[in-house]
Amino acid sequence: MKHYFYPLALGLITLVGCSKSKSEETPKFDATGTYTISATPEPGPIRMFTQAGEIQNDVIIRRYFERQYAGLPIAWGVIPPFRAAELIFTSPSDAILNTTAPTSGFPPSSSVLVTFSGLTNARAVLTSKNPKSAISPSSSSSKCDNITHDIQGVSPVYTCTALPPSTGFGTQCDFKPVYVLNLRGEKASLALMFFYFSATVSGGRCGIGGNLFNVLNTTLPPRIAAGDTLVVQEAELPLVKR
Repeated sequence: MKHYFYPLALGLITLVGCSKSKSEETPKFDATGTYTISATPEPGPIRMFTQAGEIQNDVIIRRYFERQYAGLPIAWGVIPPFRAAELIFTSPSDAILNTTAPTSGFPPSSSVLVTFSGLTNARAVLTSKNPKSAISPSSSSSKCDNITHDIQGVSPVYTCTALPPSTGFGTQCDFKPVYVLNLRGEKASLALMFFYFSATVSGGRCGIGGNLFNVLNTTLPPRIAAGDTLVVQEAELPLVKR
């Protein structure tokens, strides 16, 4: 069985003669100054999805992971993605996301230039200005190759091109990573989502897992096919303005 892992890589208002619905309410997030981002995730429940529906049972989920790894002890669920982080707004539409790696196995620090957009009463989006590439391992992409696209509730824009067969790969997709901010009134948090997906494919099974600064695409679970399993845990990293 193949395993792929991808590391780490926003009431009602009564007016004279009219009113605004909650979805139209002006958000209160202040896109100025500097925010410290908590390095301690506030996790939600661990959720498992199969074709039969959702399973919320930690014992069953743990046994599932033990089967995937032949009984080896593993860490699963959301983990701190960095030791320290801050979001610095340089303009109402531009910011810098600075992070310090959680362990010595990653580059010690990172600075990502992002654009701030998509502001609603519930969510905003930070989009990296630095494009990245992802290459599918074969000309016939499997469900595991596509899951990182499908699982994201706020998806990046992908531009994909076919690669020559001589390369041994199928397609190359260029995209700019997104970081989702969840908003509740004046409070904001950076979304963090752990996922693991296993599927039946031609010749056996595949598996892929990782963490994304995103939210679950709620249209995905009803489309889980027979023999496939998706495990998801969403969390939040609160922002505090300095």
